[in-house]
Amino acid sequence: MDAREIQQLLIEILYTELNEAEASAALLSKITEDALVFLYRLAKKHDLAQVLSKFVYKNKLAVSNEEFRERLQQEEVLALCKQERMNYAFEQVCGIFDQEKIPYIPLKGAVIRAYYPDERMRVSCDIDILVHEKQLDSVVACLKDKGYICGNKRYHDIPVICPNKTPLELHFNIREDKAFLDKVLKRAWDYAAPAQNSRYDFTKPFFVFHMYAHMAHHFLSGGCGIRSLMDVWVMEHKMDAPCSCAKELLEKAGIYEFAVQMSGVANRCFTDNKPDDFSELVLNYIFNGGVYGTAENSIAVEKAKNGSALAYAFKRFFLSYPMMTTAYPILKKAPFLLPFCWIARGAKALLQGKSGKIQNELSYANHVSQEKIDEIKEIRARIKL
Repeated sequence: MDAREIQQLLIEILYTELNEAEASAALLSKITEDALVFLYRLAKKHDLAQVLSKFVYKNKLAVSNEEFRERLQQEEVLALCKQERMNYAFEQVCGIFDQEKIPYIPLKGAVIRAYYPDERMRVSCDIDILVHEKQLDSVVACLKDKGYICGNKRYHDIPVICPNKTPLELHFNIREDKAFLDKVLKRAWDYAAPAQNSRYDFTKPFFVFHMYAHMAHHFLSGGCGIRSLMDVWVMEHKMDAPCSCAKELLEKAGIYEFAVQMSGVANRCFTDNKPDDFSELVLNYIFNGGVYGTAENSIAVEKAKNGSALAYAFKRFFLSYPMMTTAYPILKKAPFLLPFCWIARGAKALLQGKSGKIQNELSYANHVSQEKIDEIKEIRARIKL
């Protein structure tokens, strides 16, 4: 089987699990032990190995290799343990915010996983919660008093380690460093409504907008993971939240056509189970990018957009002013120092031994095929980004 046949098999498995349907005899007959090895690698790359594990044992598929069989069995157990640990950490931090009367908004996976047939299908790497930026210092102090380990401030969040070792991203904004998205995202609290105690939730239109905006950000940066398409399908079919309900916000950011096209791909995969030619292009791009995208995909996007990889190199070295202020707070008072901070950042990367990584990323530019660039051009023409 080639890579695209394996991708299609995984899509069929996800279709079966999302719809809580019986696996067809035709599908089961295609999943040989050799195919299963490649399916596992692809599922693992997209944080979906636990879904494959459940499917294999529910359908009693033969796995003769004992080591591989044990590895598959462990995936579902590990996902269960991870989800229980994350649920506990989420309840604890929400309890602290409620007790201290700190307004907060759960984001993304912390909300949508409850709508999946099984929460373990949507295991995240961390918990995302938004608080008011003006309260950030007091929130951090409160968490530190409770035994949480808080890292350094980044562009839109502070990384936090909960007492049970669960990662938490404490957001003080949800901007993506893309002006067309951020003009809407910067007003996040305007679209929040009280839920319970100190918890707020986004209105349905804004929740949908945020999910698509985050997806678009990663899509343009090298890939967004197949889980994003699953989220789109779950929003439409389990939350009754199609992209049309957020049309005004999506149009304001210029990503309504992107949302329409991604919705179409999600439905062709997980409702009809019949991806068309365009869906195949999108799936290939997403599958190659993993959960968060790859440098190779990102370079291909820049070459499709600008004809060369120089734009990618420029963006990697010359970060935007908002991004740079996180690492160099002095820029807020003295923005004219930005060129010197770029130089300092480059020197720091060299001193930390990152020159090899940079060279590897830039070398991808010479290996990106014209076929891949043409495919991305076709995708960009349809999504209008």
